[in-house]
Amino acid sequence: MRPTLHDYNLHKLSELDCTAISDVLNFTNLTNRAPRLGDFVPCDEDGNVLEEPKNYYSLGNCKEYQAAQDRVIFAGDWEVVSDEPWIVIRNKQLKIDIEFNDIQCDVTDWDDQWNTCDLFEINRIEDLPSEIEFRDGVI
Repeated sequence: MRPTLHDYNLHKLSELDCTAISDVLNFTNLTNRAPRLGDFVPCDEDGNVLEEPKNYYSLGNCKEYQAAQDRVIFAGDWEVVSDEPWIVIRNKQLKIDIEFNDIQCDVTDWDDQWNTCDLFEINRIEDLPSEIEFRDGVI
């Protein structure tokens, strides 16, 4: 499970060194900002979803895609399932859909039969369901 802001801060501050304090500030800034589509799937600088290049002879596309993939902060197999009227991404393993529109981010949890269980608006990364974990190396 992804650590809560409180858990992370307590763990890092118990180390009592300068890098721990810097890590706490960075984690706090990260978890207090709104989630972005590019946190889950590779996107260009304008927030448009990038397709994985099929032709690796196009070095520019490969570099752009790799840079976008390096900016993804959440682990898991997220796929775009809809792009109209809003972009919806899905993680089948977690049974979670996340909808991004112009002004907000909504999360839908599904039960075992893929019936909607909960729908809630997310304003901060900290408010995402704890099953959504950071990729290795993010924290």
